[in-house]
Amino acid sequence: MAALQYRSFDSISCRSAGAVAQARIVYGRAVTEKADTRPRAARGPYRNSAETRARLIDAALVLFGTNGFEATSTRDIARKTGVGLPAITYHFGSKEGLYRACAEHVVERYRAQMQAGVEAIQADMPRDREAARAALRHVVAMLATMLLDTADDDGWMTFMMREMNGAGLAHDLMYRDLWEPGLALVAALVAAVQARAAPVDEDKLEALLLLSSFSAFSTARQVSLDFGGWPRVDSALVAAIVARLEARIDAL
Repeated sequence: MAALQYRSFDSISCRSAGAVAQARIVYGRAVTEKADTRPRAARGPYRNSAETRARLIDAALVLFGTNGFEATSTRDIARKTGVGLPAITYHFGSKEGLYRACAEHVVERYRAQMQAGVEAIQADMPRDREAARAALRHVVAMLATMLLDTADDDGWMTFMMREMNGAGLAHDLMYRDLWEPGLALVAALVAAVQARAAPVDEDKLEALLLLSSFSAFSTARQVSLDFGGWPRVDSALVAAIVARLEARIDAL
């Protein structure tokens, strides 16, 4: 295209070569300006704002978790966050991009609280039965801290539980990066407690049942609180839950 344009300039009837040169210079500048597609800094309240991005994720976690992906609009999220609708496009590209960012946020939250402890266990996987019990108790305590400490921020939990109960847009990502590694570790530790080198179906079932115990105080929290007569999930109740789970581990 540029070559064609330059030929058109050459064909212009100009009184001097200087006029042709000047035309080329002007054209060259115009092409440069037109071809400059570098991203411009966003304007408005969402300009390069990590805070705005975090607020959008927090709002989306609640709305997606409560209503699901299809029933939640970007307008709902923007309205709840108090920012302009273009902020979602700027930070995430689309509603699907925001949904994926929510899933990644949940995974990162898990990693921030669990990764160091899990990697320490994996680096020196216990084979002795009592060492395996101790490691299993440690994993349960870490999970309790993460899963039950949601009094002021349970949007991520609601989102995660919805993905656990169906094959949503983020199910594969969360299974690969969150649920499968956690279940595999617990199953391996249960197998070690039973003096098995690798988990069998019985160990996998025990891992599922052990970890699903937390759902009584996550998805079914209010039912559990009403039944137990507890006003809320506080540190004393968390300690009691962990103690019961540890007794179950000791009975393996």
